[in-house]
Amino acid sequence: MGQIYRNPINPHPGIPQLDLLTLLFESEHSACQDDGKILHADAADPSNKITRSSLRDLTGCIAHGLRSRYHVGQYGPGRDVVTLVTNGQILVPAVFFGIIAAGGVYSAVSPSSTVAELVRQINIARSRLIVCGTEHRELACRAARLCGIGLDRVLVLDSSTSSKNPDTLKNNLIIIIWSSGTTGLPKGVMISHRNLVTETFITALPGREWAMGEIQKGTFRPVEFRALAHLPASHIAGLFGSMISPFYSDGTVFWMSKYHWKEFTTYVKQHQITALFTVPSVYLRIAKSREAADAFRSIVGASTGGSAMDGRLQAAASSKLGRGTDVYVGQTWGMSESTGGITGMRPGERDETGSIGQPLPGVELRIVDEDDHDVEPGQQGELLVRSPTVMDGYFDNLEATRDAFHDGWLCTGDIGVFKNGRFYIVDRKKELIKYKGLQIAPAELENILFAHPCVKEAAVVGVPSPDDPRSEWARAYVVANPRKVSEEGGGVVFVSTIPKNGVGKFLRKELRDRAKMELGGRSGKL
Repeated sequence: MGQIYRNPINPHPGIPQLDLLTLLFESEHSACQDDGKILHADAADPSNKITRSSLRDLTGCIAHGLRSRYHVGQYGPGRDVVTLVTNGQILVPAVFFGIIAAGGVYSAVSPSSTVAELVRQINIARSRLIVCGTEHRELACRAARLCGIGLDRVLVLDSSTSSKNPDTLKNNLIIIIWSSGTTGLPKGVMISHRNLVTETFITALPGREWAMGEIQKGTFRPVEFRALAHLPASHIAGLFGSMISPFYSDGTVFWMSKYHWKEFTTYVKQHQITALFTVPSVYLRIAKSREAADAFRSIVGASTGGSAMDGRLQAAASSKLGRGTDVYVGQTWGMSESTGGITGMRPGERDETGSIGQPLPGVELRIVDEDDHDVEPGQQGELLVRSPTVMDGYFDNLEATRDAFHDGWLCTGDIGVFKNGRFYIVDRKKELIKYKGLQIAPAELENILFAHPCVKEAAVVGVPSPDDPRSEWARAYVVANPRKVSEEGGGVVFVSTIPKNGVGKFLRKELRDRAKMELGGRSGKL
C-alpha cells in the first residue's frame, strides 16, 4: 500500500454521531446558538431576512406540509425525491431543511435547464413533487405534464417581502381548510390574510371591551390564558383556537397528540387549563362523567360550537366546570367557510336557552325561506352571512363556489331562528328529517336521548318510510350502558361507537349508508 496522507494535527477527529438537523439546530457543536441571529437575508432588500428561530419554524412547517399533504417520508426516509428548480432566494434553505426533516430527498436542478433536461432528471430520480421559483413556474409545469405529474404537485416558492397593500392582503390566499364533509365530499375552503385578521380581531374585541369596563370599575381579575389543543389543526376550530387566538391573547397552549378522554381530563387537571373550547360531544362526556367536576375545576371560561347544543346539556356540562356555579358554557356558531365563529356570547353573559348569541362585530346575518325571502322573527329558515371573514371561495371548484353564494351572501346550509332577541341553530338543512310535510331536526331528538342517564351518545338520521316514499322515519344509533338498557323494536339501534369526524361531529351520512345496508335496500320497517 502506498503513502496515506492524513492531517498532521488531528488525523482522527471525533465526528459527532448526529443527523444534519440536530447538528445545526440542537447540538453544542454549532457556533450559532442565538435564535435572533440573522442567517439569511435578501441582498436587494436586507429587511427581508430569516433568523435562526424563524428558519427552525419554517423547516418544521414545510416538513409537516410535505408529510401530511404529499406523504413525503411516509414509507421511511430516503425514498421520496423532491425536485427543486429556482434561482437564489432566502427560502431555499428552509425548503432544503424541510425536505430533509420530512424524510425526503432534496434534488436540486439547474435553473438554466431546458424542459427536456428537467424531465430527464425528474424521471431518473423518480420524483413526484416539484418545487419551483415563480420565474420557473412554466418550465416546471411543462415538465410535470410530460412526466405524468399532476399540477397540484408543482409548488411555487416566493421569498419576496410580504405585501401590506390592503387589496393584496384581501386576495392573498394563505390557507386551504378542507370542509368537514359530513354531508358530502370535502371541499377546499380558501382563506386569506384579511379573513384571519378580521376573525382574530372581532372574536377578541368583546372580551377586551368587557375587560376595560371591569378595569374601570376596579373589579377586573386577570387570569392566565391556558388552553389544551385537542381538536385537529386541519379544522378551523383547531387551527384558530390553538394557533392564532391564544397567541393574540397572550396565552399558552399545551398540545396533545390525539384526543382521548382519559388523557384529556388528565392534562386539563395537570396543566390547570383555564380556557376550554370544545365540541358538544365532548361536553356531553363531561356532563355524564363523575370525575369531571374535579378534573375541570381550573376552568374559568368555556365555549362550544360545531353543532347545536340545547340548554339542558349546556347546564349539565356547566355544572362540572370551575366550582360548579361560576362558569357557564357559552355557544358560538360558525364554519370553515366563515373562518370560524361569527356569533357568540359576550363575557359574563349567562344564557340557559341554548342560544348561539349575537353576530360578532362586523358580521351581518339573514334568515330566509326556500324562495330566498326573509322570514319573520320566530320563523325558521336558512342563515345567510355577509362578513369580511367569509371565504374567497372553494379551491379549484367554481361550481361549488357559485352554489355557496346568493347575491353576495354566504348560504350556510344551517337552519336557524331568531326569537326573543337571540339566535338559535336548529340543524343542518340537508339533515332535516321530512315526515308527512313536517321537518324534524335530528338534533332535537338527539338532545332528548342525551337526557337519559343510560345514554352516552346518540345520533339520529332519516331513513325511507315504508308507507310513504316522500316521508322518512327517524332512526337513532345509541351508545348506552348495555347492563341497563336493551334494544327493542322501532327505530333504535345500540352500537359501541358512533362515527365522527376529527372535531367530533356525527357523520350522519355514514349512518344513513349503514341503515340502508341494515334494511337490505328496502324502504321497509326498521
